[in-house]
Amino acid sequence: MGPSIKRALFPSYRRLVSRLHELNYLFLEVTQKCNLSCLHCGSDCRKDVSVPDLSQEAILRVLREIRGRQRPHGVTVVLTGGEPLCYPDLFELGAEIRRLEFPWSLVTNGYAWTEDRVRRAEQAGLNSITVSLDGLAAEHDWLRGQKHSFKRALRAIELFTREQFWQAMDVVTCVNRRNLGQLETVYDLLQDRGVPSWRLFTISPIGRAAKLPELLLSPEGYRDLLETIVELRRRGKMAVELSESGYLGRRYELCARDALFFCRAGITIAGIMVNGDILACPNIDRRFAQGNIHHDSFVEVWEKKYAQFRDRSWMRTGLCASCSEWRFCQGNSFHLWDLDQGRPRICHCRDFGLIGEG
Repeated sequence: MGPSIKRALFPSYRRLVSRLHELNYLFLEVTQKCNLSCLHCGSDCRKDVSVPDLSQEAILRVLREIRGRQRPHGVTVVLTGGEPLCYPDLFELGAEIRRLEFPWSLVTNGYAWTEDRVRRAEQAGLNSITVSLDGLAAEHDWLRGQKHSFKRALRAIELFTREQFWQAMDVVTCVNRRNLGQLETVYDLLQDRGVPSWRLFTISPIGRAAKLPELLLSPEGYRDLLETIVELRRRGKMAVELSESGYLGRRYELCARDALFFCRAGITIAGIMVNGDILACPNIDRRFAQGNIHHDSFVEVWEKKYAQFRDRSWMRTGLCASCSEWRFCQGNSFHLWDLDQGRPRICHCRDFGLIGEG
């Protein structure tokens, strides 16, 4: 099927998926504790926090509830934070999730992994792993706020590519002004170590990054990123794509990633925050919470709420109201939506000069 046909059929496909509203991914913010202090953190995590961790009892209660309504093999449970390795009894929780027949995965900064922890992850049935690596040593350590964090993240990558017990593994990179020129070098570094997949994304003006505009790419820098991704994808040695950050316009959709832009937050993706709030992905404005697992049934909330996510016509205001790309963009990624201003914080087409291309 050619790109033009895919594009023509895509709005109908998205409407169908939105109506079905089938849960595919459940993100669990198990802790806000972290062993790093990243400049771009969307959750403002730190080593010592006042917010208690999400209890294993509460997590398993929700999973048993989901298991009673749908096939667990079709729902991937993603443990995130904070840094998941800061969560007590992480691998015991993972083993329990696996016993309930849910595939589970981790998103990690890679700092604290050892051979023993990798072995325990394997024994607990870890299905997939995502490790962050944000440029070469100086740039990664700067962004992560900790010396030797690059060295440790690279060591974690090497441990996981050596063992290969997982079903899927990838590395993610936060592209910013300091590491933009290093991407080809990082590509070679990861490809040489046998990394199967590399996802790149840009930093959003939320959390700590909202106060640090120097982390954000210029329009020229963003276009350079897209062209670099297109070139690396042509090489075909390692899967490379732009991770979901926004609608890219007609020229770069299907060139910088495999599928057309589709923000599935609240459509096939749900999230439970560390305080129990039922949301979509962890980076969305917490005011969009649909309930709380400590006093609401997660399954009932999933089945009966999420209207703001499934039908986004209310987002067609301001510049979006007359935009020719609304059918394909629909207000951009939900985590970029500014609830107070009634508009996306970033419109990739307009802000980066991509509209009308292709």
